[in-house]
Formats: sequence, structure tokens, C-alpha cells
Amino acid sequence: MSNLDNLGNVLIRSDLNVPIKNGVITDNFRIIKSAEIVEKIFKKSKTITFTSHMGRPEGKDLNLSLRPVAKSMEDILGKKVHFIDEVYGEKVEKQIEKSEFKIFLLENLRFEKGEIGNDHNFSKQITEPFNSYIFDAFGAAHREHASVVSFGENLDSFQGPLMNKEIYELDKLLNNSESGYAVLLGGAKISDKLNLIEKLLPKVEYLMIGGGMCFTLLKALGHEIGRSLLEESFISKAEELLNSEFGNKIILPTDFGVSYSINSAVRENIKLEDFKNNHIGLDIGPQTISNFRKILDKSKNIFWNGPMGIFEKKEFSYGTREITNIISSSSAYTCIGGGDSVSAINKYSDTKYFNHISTGGGASLEYLEGKKLPGVNKYKSLII
Repeated sequence: MSNLDNLGNVLIRSDLNVPIKNGVITDNFRIIKSAEIVEKIFKKSKTITFTSHMGRPEGKDLNLSLRPVAKSMEDILGKKVHFIDEVYGEKVEKQIEKSEFKIFLLENLRFEKGEIGNDHNFSKQITEPFNSYIFDAFGAAHREHASVVSFGENLDSFQGPLMNKEIYELDKLLNNSESGYAVLLGGAKISDKLNLIEKLLPKVEYLMIGGGMCFTLLKALGHEIGRSLLEESFISKAEELLNSEFGNKIILPTDFGVSYSINSAVRENIKLEDFKNNHIGLDIGPQTISNFRKILDKSKNIFWNGPMGIFEKKEFSYGTREITNIISSSSAYTCIGGGDSVSAINKYSDTKYFNHISTGGGASLEYLEGKKLPGVNKYKSLII
């Protein structure tokens, strides 16, 4: 057993699922946030061991190894982080008991089938060398996986400070009853966010939609959208939302940056009514930015999730860049729902200009939908 003055060998489930390109981490935001706990518990623990998933491997795939994360975490902490290339077993136990190192990172949890399968025997084996367990992975809290719901059954277990912060900040929006609450959603697929839109509409003053997801809604209204992204099977649901009691709160783009090919570097700005059948909408346009700005400038609470276009391509980054700058200079309470929005902030602004940036894209959306997430408030809060 452990107590807050002596946590012993601590196992921490963090969300270290970061983008890696050619072996180089391109966005270390989640690592920075996950590493903050070390300072809080360093003197209260014998050893600190992080565990996490990376991607969706089928078996052991070294392209999805957490080894690069250990080096990044080491640079952030200014302390040695010893990587162990196993998830559990004798090698892990020996390293933790006999090594001179204090901080460890285990290999990708999803290399083992027992993680996604919520295998209780797997949970017992991996937690064997530890005295305490801290669940601090909000980005995984919506998954009923072993590390989310079963690891804590075998140890003295806590909900970590990053989890507590995420819940506290998102509850501000979930329980918001003030006027001036604006939501801005983007990204590719409306199917991922239809439930969220339905839950948010009664609570918000405005719900602005950009990105590829707006075209299914525009099609539902009878507009020509050319060859833009369309999820035909969701048109009827889109019509239902637009015609609902709160449908007038949905604000859609009125102009776009288009091209004739998704790989083209040539942008043409057009009004919605000028869409041709071979146009592909890849970004929102200047009039839409102006419309969104007027709403955002008078809002008291802002939630943003998802880019306004293919911002990775310079020619179609305008909308996302402008939205980032508008929200970063806002005096409102600003909450960012993780995912590509964080990448945009890192590219065009700075995280310090936002009140809260969630480490969990899918989890933050499901939480705001009002869903009960398996990993939320499962364990007692770690107050240190």
C-alpha cells in the first residue's frame, strides 16, 4: 500500500501518443503536459514509470515505439528517462528494482493484446512491480482498455492532476449557462461530430462550422459543393439538425478557397453561389473569416476544435491561421479541444494565449457530448 508521502514505485498511465515523422516528434505538447507530474511526486516516490500507447499497431511495430518519446521527455525534464523496450515481465521488474535510474518509460502498451482487450491477467502482470497507480491520460479516458479501467484494481490508485485539470476546465463549458457561448468546429468529417453538434446546440449562442465537415450541411441546404468532401449517408441527419428548433444557431461559410485538385497549389477564392461542379473546397474564405470574427469578438466563452481547411498546405492555410490569431487575441475564456487545432496553435501562435488546451481530442468531444467516460472519476483524485 502507499500514501501521499510515500508512493513507492509509481506507475503512471499518460497519453504520449504524439505525431512522429521519420523518427522525429513533430508536436511534443502531450509530452510536456504529461511530464508536469514528475516535479509534483519526485520526492514522494521511489521510482516513476510512465506507460502509454502510440498509434494503433497490429502486434509489435517498431515504427510505433515509444523510444523517441523517452528522449523528448528527458530533454523536457532535464532528468534521465530510462527506456525499457518491454511492456511488462522480468526485464521490467529487474530494471525498476535494481537500476540506479529514477524515471522509466515502458514500451507501447498496444504491442500487447491485453491492453485493448482489457485482459485482467495482463493488468495484474504489468502492475506487479508497483505500489501506486496514477491514471493521467485524458486522451485515452474514453476507451475501455486495461490501463484505463483495470490497472487501478491492483494498486492504490489515483486520478492524476492533468486529468483533474481537464475535467475542471471542460466542466466550465459543459455546465455553462451564460450567454455569449460560441463553438467553432472544423475538421474533415461531420460524422465524427454530429452527436456533439446535437448536444451543444441548445446550450450555445452560435455554432460555427468550417473545414470539410461543412459541405454535408451545405448540401443538405441544396447548395452546389462541386467535388468537395461529402458524407451522403449523413445528409438526412444534417437536414434534421438544420431544421431543428436550434438550427438557426448553425453558422456556415459563405465563401471558400477552392481548387480543381486536392494536390493543387493553385487557390481561387469564390463565393458559395459560384461553386462549379468540378471545384473542391479546401479552405474557408475572407468573408467567412469576417463573419466568424464578429461572433468571436463578442463571445465570452469559446470552444474550438478542428481546422478550417487543409492548413498543412500553405495555399489553404489562410482560414485556420486567421482563426488561430483571432481566438488567441480574444479576451474570452478559450478552450481548445485538442487534435489538429493544437498543431495549428503551435504553428501560428502560442499555447500561452489560450485558457485551456485539451490533451484529448476525441475524449474532450465525447465529454462535452455528456457521455460518461470509463476513465473519468474512476479513481480518487491525487491532491498534492
